Formats: sequence, C-alpha cells, structure tokens
Amino acid sequence: SLSAANPYIFTVTRDTVIQAHFVINSYRVDLSAVENGTIKSGDSIYTHGAEVKAEASPNTGYHFVKWTDAKGDSLSAANPYTFIVTRDTAIRAHFAINSYRVGLSAENGTIISGDSIYTHGTEAKVEASPNTGYHFVKWINAAGDSLSAANPYIFTVTRDTVIQAHFVINSYRVDLSAVENGTIKSGDSIYTHGAEVKAEASPNTGYHFVKWTDAKGDSLSAANPYTFIVTRDTVIQAHFAINSYRVNLSAAENGTIKSGDSIYTHGAEAKAEASPYTGYHFVKWTDAKGDSLSAANPYTFIVTSDTTIQAHFAINSYQVSLFASKNGRITSGDSVYVYNTEAEISVEADSGYYFVMWINGAGDCLSTTNPYKFAVKGKTSLTAVVEKGYKGDTGNEVVSGGEARVYYAEGILHLVGLEGADILVHAIDGRKILQFKANDTEHPAALPAGIYMLNATGGKGRHVAKFVVRE
Repeated sequence: SLSAANPYIFTVTRDTVIQAHFVINSYRVDLSAVENGTIKSGDSIYTHGAEVKAEASPNTGYHFVKWTDAKGDSLSAANPYTFIVTRDTAIRAHFAINSYRVGLSAENGTIISGDSIYTHGTEAKVEASPNTGYHFVKWINAAGDSLSAANPYIFTVTRDTVIQAHFVINSYRVDLSAVENGTIKSGDSIYTHGAEVKAEASPNTGYHFVKWTDAKGDSLSAANPYTFIVTRDTVIQAHFAINSYRVNLSAAENGTIKSGDSIYTHGAEAKAEASPYTGYHFVKWTDAKGDSLSAANPYTFIVTSDTTIQAHFAINSYQVSLFASKNGRITSGDSVYVYNTEAEISVEADSGYYFVMWINGAGDCLSTTNPYKFAVKGKTSLTAVVEKGYKGDTGNEVVSGGEARVYYAEGILHLVGLEGADILVHAIDGRKILQFKANDTEHPAALPAGIYMLNATGGKGRHVAKFVVRE
C-alpha cells in the first residue's frame, strides 16, 4: 500500500509502477413504514448493483399503497418492490385503510339504508322494510347463515359483505262469532296475507242471517257466505233475526175470515177464525194443497213458515118437525131441508073436523093456509090445529084445554077457567092482536069483527080456543 489518497501525489525518483486498487461500494437501503403497516424484508446493506426486494406488510384493515423516496416522490406501487441499488437509499412504505362494499338485498321487502361503502372498522347500520303483508325475520350472509333478527342491524365492517333481508308473509287470525240464534259454519281460521276468506254462518231454526259487522259494530256485508281478502287480524260477527211469516187466510164460499190473517214471527201462536154466512156452518181448514188441517174454529197453531189456509163452509140442514092436534094427520112436509129451501107442509083433518092454523112451539099462529109454504131458515117445529066442525063455522069453541072457555061480547073478552094464564090473541091470518095476563075473568078489548085464536099458557095448563067477534 502506498497511499489511500486519491489523487495521490509523490516525487518521482525512479521508474515506478503503481497500481490503483478499487473495492465495490456498499449502500444502506433504509426501509420504513409510515403508519398502519410494517417492513417485512429488504431493509439492509447492499453492494453496488445488487438487486433489492423491498416488501411491506399492512396492518389489519389496511392495504399497501406505494413506496416513496426521501423527498417523498413516488417510486412504485408494487409490493414487493424490486430495484438495483446504486447508492444509499431511503424508502418509505405507505398504507391506506381498506374500504369495503356492504351489499344488501331483499325479497318481499325493500332496503331502507345501509347499502354502501365502508372503511375498515366502521359501524354499519342496515335496515329493511317489508312489503305490505310481510314481516321481517332475519339477516343472512352469502352462505345462507343467519346473522341477526334485529332490524335495524348494526355491525362492524371488516370485509366486503353481502347480506340479505328475509321476510315472511304475515298470518292473520280471522275470528268469526255469531251473536245469537245462529252458528259459524266456516271461515274461522288462520290465513296468510292476501288469502281469500269465505265466511259462512248458519241461522238457527226460525231465524235468518242479516249481516256481518266488524269489531266496532260497523256493517260489512249482507252476503252469506261473505268472501273477502284478509290483510290483518280480523274480528267479524254474524247477526241473525227471527223469521216473519205470512199467514194468508181465505174463505172458500159462504163465509168470511174473522181473524188471524196477519204477519207472525217464528214460533208465534196464530188463532185463525172464520165466520159462516147465515144458513151455513164451518166445516174445516185446508192447506195450500187442499189437505185437511182441522175442523176446529177457531183453529190455533204454531207458525213456522209462510202459511196459506182456506176455510170451508157447508149449507145448513134443518129438521122441520110437524105435529097435528087430535083428529088431524100430517100428510107432507115433515123432513130435513137445506137452508132457505121451500118447505110445503099440509095436514088432513078427520071427517067432521077442519084445519084452523099452524102454530109454533110458543103457540104463535104462523099461517091459516093449508098446505103452507115457507122458506126453512132453521130448525122448525109446527103444530097443525084442527077443530071440530066445518070450515067457516063462527062459533066460540075450545080447540084444546079441557074446561077453559072464551067468548067475546059487547067489547069484553070473557075468560072462563083461564085465571093467571098468559094470553096471546091472533087474528085468523096470524097477526098478533092482544097479549096480556089474565088477572080477571073479563078483559076489555075493542076488536073488529072476525075470527080469532087465543093461546093461553100457565095457570091451569095450556089452552087453545077460537072465538068470533060479530058486527
């Protein structure tokens, strides 16, 4: 070694051979991480021209950005970064926080918030809203694993994240009830949102369905069954009313309906009554098909449906009973007659006797003709009075009655054996002339000339006598 100086100065004194010796340079490669990361390799001493592989490692949640030189100028974004060293070198590694994508999706609902870009370690708040008729159930990840049932759901973002909101269709309770007088037939159940419900109610016997009302009592529908789309829990009530029936009464002929033709509620008692015309009587009630129901009048029955009933009548039949006093005999007319038909009655007197008149049970003279015709209006009992003698005889005689006698003289009606009797005097044509109580043997009476019949009842029995008033 002569010298380490370069240049090297010396005094030449002879031929001299000098050799310059060189050694390759060694350089310091100084690697550093600004923050949020570390140097993994490359920080060392290198000879000139050596290849350096600088590598940095980011902290969790960060990523490598670039290398810069001592002046801050960018060198490379590669990591590791390979270069040839030719001098001392200072290089810095730069890092940046990661950003992640939080991707949200929903079926049967919508994402309200949270679908965005987040930096590492930040808090994400994701929220979803169900479609009408659905409710939120849970969040799941891309693998289908459940994450949370919270909505909104808050979590710390550490990576790209795919989350799906899951919704389930709502189920609603349809609660059907019957107020009274009926039952629910179908429709009381659990239904999913949008399902069609068919609510049907069945009334008790004698009642009919009126309407459906909601929980507040507002009317919904008069249809039964009632079909609707369920969109929430629903309370519906069925209402019923008692049936009203028409009882239609009519009279066939010869009579009228007296009462009972009206409107009745189910189970009510109806009293049907008919009134026959004069000369007719009620026979029976029949239904709309003509079948007999009852012979009772009035007819009482329980109303369970609309009812048509007809009253039937028949004409009356009456017995005409005829009798003749002694020495007379009935020759015709003793029979049965329907109402208002003509009866012709006759009597025949024995020889030496003659017909006087027809009298009723009260002794009233009805006619002096023989034969006698009349319209039968009811049960009739008549007696033909026959007297001894000849027709036209004007003597005063007792027709019947033992020792009783009657005669008329000078305005006085003389009564013999009739004390205390009720006296009824008729003209020969049946007109009533006198009626009195025989309290004496004489009764003043201004009678025109003619033939009279006297009926006496009470006292000593019944007596019939004929007397004449002369001019």
